[in-house]
Amino acid sequence: MPDRRLVARVVTVVTCLVAVLAGCSTEKSAATTAPRVVEDSDLVNLLVAAGDIGTVMGVSTLTPRPVTDVMNDDRHLLTNMNCLGVWQPDQAAIYGDRGTDGGWRAMRQQVLREPDTDDWSTSVAQSVVSYPSADAARRFFEQSAERWTNCTNHHVNITLNDKPLPKWLSGDLSRTDNQLAMPIARGDGAQSRVCQHVLTVRSNVVIDVEACRPPIPVITQASAISAKIESAIAV
Repeated sequence: MPDRRLVARVVTVVTCLVAVLAGCSTEKSAATTAPRVVEDSDLVNLLVAAGDIGTVMGVSTLTPRPVTDVMNDDRHLLTNMNCLGVWQPDQAAIYGDRGTDGGWRAMRQQVLREPDTDDWSTSVAQSVVSYPSADAARRFFEQSAERWTNCTNHHVNITLNDKPLPKWLSGDLSRTDNQLAMPIARGDGAQSRVCQHVLTVRSNVVIDVEACRPPIPVITQASAISAKIESAIAV
């Protein structure tokens, strides 16, 4: 008959070995799922291809404009800082100066429209903005969350060169741990469009996407485009 004390010691050793291996497996899994830190030179590679955006939007004739690396500045049109960053992405007055006090380092933005005129039917603006650290990107996200919260169900009427721009009405804010999403009604009558503006933080990158199209009951296309960019960061 085997010595019971020997059997007990063997069982104890095996149990400990299994626990150690399980712990190693868990740690390895956690390490491999952590998002990478994105270098400034990699930003342009995160933008979603025009064909893929066309598939998301249900339009095969989107015209991509050249990729830019500068912020927009429309504060002269809308002085309400709570709503400026909701109304239009990549606003200089919202993001602040480049490289100042942990501010953004680099950005890439692309606009796609159909047709490629000011009287567009479908429009997408996608951008990625890098920060020196994930914490810095998170701080901007939290600041934006506070602003967006104060711009729900808000009317915006803007005049440019003595001509009114399409009226704008924001909806209710949806928020997760790393994403803000706001539906927007733009214009009326034949010029009516529905938009979704999404701001997402992933690692040291802020993803800023606004998608507009002819009316449908629920618009989620900006979220879908943002998810594609997120998946590229995770690789």
